[in-house]
Amino acid sequence: MRAVEALYEDGTLKPDHPLPLRSGERVGVILVRRPDPARWDLVRIAAASDEDLELAASGLDVWAADLDREDSQ
Repeated sequence: MRAVEALYEDGTLKPDHPLPLRSGERVGVILVRRPDPARWDLVRIAAASDEDLELAASGLDVWAADLDREDSQ
């Protein structure tokens, strides 16, 4: 088991580096999306109050920073 970075393009996952696999070999894949603040509509999520918007934005920033720190290790 190993983590592999890949780009999804035109219906195909393209690994950043060659993989030690035989041609035609089947593998299991667990997909984890990188955080992308552009996918989050914080205004809609926090429509109940301004306090919720601030908390949502704060939590997202912390979460993204944690993931970036893990990626750099």
